[in-house]
Amino acid sequence: METVMRHTCEGLLDRGHEVRAVVASRTPDGGVERIPGPASGNTGSLRRCGSCAVLNSQPVSPSLFSAIRTEIRRFDPDIVQLHLPHPLAALATWFSMPRGEDSPRLTVWYHADITRQKFGARLLAPLTRAVLGRADGIAVSTGSLRDQSPLLRQRRGKVAVIPFGIDTEAWAPESGGRRVADGPFLFVGRLVYYKGLELLLDTLARVPRARLDVVGDGPLREILTRRAEAEDLRGRVRFVGELDDRELSRRMRSSAALVLPSLKRSETFGLVQLEAMAAGLPVVSTQLPTGVAEVNIDRETGRLVPPGDVAALAGALEEILDDPAMADAWGEAGRIRVREHFGRDRMNEVLETWYASLIAMPPRHFDGGR
Repeated sequence: METVMRHTCEGLLDRGHEVRAVVASRTPDGGVERIPGPASGNTGSLRRCGSCAVLNSQPVSPSLFSAIRTEIRRFDPDIVQLHLPHPLAALATWFSMPRGEDSPRLTVWYHADITRQKFGARLLAPLTRAVLGRADGIAVSTGSLRDQSPLLRQRRGKVAVIPFGIDTEAWAPESGGRRVADGPFLFVGRLVYYKGLELLLDTLARVPRARLDVVGDGPLREILTRRAEAEDLRGRVRFVGELDDRELSRRMRSSAALVLPSLKRSETFGLVQLEAMAAGLPVVSTQLPTGVAEVNIDRETGRLVPPGDVAALAGALEEILDDPAMADAWGEAGRIRVREHFGRDRMNEVLETWYASLIAMPPRHFDGGR
């Protein structure tokens, strides 16, 4: 969510638009900073609201209410873009949006359903339905999310599919550079249950010549570290923590392939797939009923395997180790695919056109949603 928001803010600034952003910090510290438009020289503003706690991965930031209301009143935007799921931001936006006919268009970028916290999902469903009903338009990254989300089915007519995009050049290998065929496999993501890292470690135990670098942090780190210290894995797994984009790009250039072994449809897209493909890496991911399988094409840009299938995942890793030329071809095909279909400029061009169509709609009086 944070990466998509950064790319859209910077991209819209480059396209000549004014941009203001409000986010919840994970720390008590807040403040305002500039958002540079990388090409245009335009700058926007980013207001960080300090948090007093983090609950179920969500920052608890009471100052979001006043910050969002203040920005809407002072900036008087044409479009207000809310990213969900983020319950507190949804509530703050609901109370902050003007209700008149000349009010800004409210758009929602809907990233995923809440799937693990089932009680919380039921508790928040009325708020989410109300916000989606109030929204003039809803954006999703894939057609699968639009079609499968129970909260979006009845609103399909105002859902636009806008695939995520990245700055492909920032991840491109250096001139003449290629992946390291005998390098470690790479996992990137939060160390949480649905990412499937425990299963990946069990898989690695079946492939004794394989090594793994783990980029990221999260609540399962201690459990995963202990598993990696077992005799069947000892010395083959490195936990390198969180890396910035530059360090991650270097790590990708020294890797054999990216592995995304996610188990649940909480993994709606897997943005790191695009970054790895732009770096020329083949990708091994799971055949989830989400956008993950819309990005990685089996035996064209990598391998798709059934989620939770250790044997199939082990077989895919073996294929990449056994046939470097084939893996190189998958990596090159992925690099071309990202450049042609998932560039940041393409995403923001589609987003800009969508915004314009919403602004051109006849004004409507707020009636509680539609």
